[in-house]
Amino acid sequence: MNCRALTLCLFSSIGLHAAPVDLPALFDKRALVKPITELEGILSDGTTATVYKIVVRSLPFDHAMGPWAPATLKDKGGYWEDTVDKKLYRVDADYLRLLNKRGWNMFDADGTVHRTKDRSEFDKVARQELAGWTYEQAAKDGITNSIIELQPSEQVVTIFLPKHPKASAKATPLRQARFSPRSGLGISTNGVRFFPPEPVDRITAFKNIAPLDPKGGHTGFGHEYHYHRAPSVMDGDQSGKVVGFALDGFPVRGPTEADGSAPQKLDSINGHDHDGLGYHYHVSNVWPYIVGGFNGPLGTAVLGDVDVCDATKTGGDGGKGGKGKGKGAPKGGDGKKGPPPEGK
Repeated sequence: MNCRALTLCLFSSIGLHAAPVDLPALFDKRALVKPITELEGILSDGTTATVYKIVVRSLPFDHAMGPWAPATLKDKGGYWEDTVDKKLYRVDADYLRLLNKRGWNMFDADGTVHRTKDRSEFDKVARQELAGWTYEQAAKDGITNSIIELQPSEQVVTIFLPKHPKASAKATPLRQARFSPRSGLGISTNGVRFFPPEPVDRITAFKNIAPLDPKGGHTGFGHEYHYHRAPSVMDGDQSGKVVGFALDGFPVRGPTEADGSAPQKLDSINGHDHDGLGYHYHVSNVWPYIVGGFNGPLGTAVLGDVDVCDATKTGGDGGKGGKGKGKGAPKGGDGKKGPPPEGK
């Protein structure tokens, strides 16, 4: 075997696209419950590999959360990408009046904004969305014409990521990927998980909106805080630095290259490999926002501090394997009927 062939063989044992980054060094210790360790785990393709065990608290240490819903028309809330004109709006009096012109009813005569006031109402929204209620059912027994928000709960989560990410024969598009709902798409270096694009049509079928805060996050139906947009996008960061890792272990970088230029020749899942950086993704301000799929087999995430990684169990925490649905999710037709249950 010649020298070149031997070199390729050695590289193939850890993946030709292994990212030359020191994952443990990139996580701020304030995000960690304990130091990052390594163990043997099972990836989503059934193979055994060394994985990083990263135990985090689900709340960000480096920024405040919210606001999401303004209390009155005098206040400003978070951000919502309108499903009609596709513009990103600050949720304020002007935007709520725009929704009312479309036949919604988002505030009272005295300017009080309609919003979920507690966990009970928030959980009603989860039930009506996931169970495929009609608009009429929700108007009678659920939540309509409201801004959906809840202060998140702190949760300890273990996320397992391949130490040596490896490329699959072909990339898996986001809408075809299967992963535990608890896992999300990956994790930010501040310990907060990245989630797929919001199922906006499912939300607006009930004349509700679920804004993101100025950092791109909000509370999910598991009462956890997560990002649908990367903070680096919301902040206009042009450093091109690593801002997190996808579930397949490949790095996720900011919306630009290190020189502030726009990334070039991205593949179908928002990734590329250039200038010795290894394969990596770039976040953006357009769909799918974080990653468009996965380049390799996935790790997983589990509630609590656990030592068993088996990413083939996509049901994880009692749910079906997550699917990367966002703007492509089933629509509510004329706005009267909610979409079918998730996975249907």
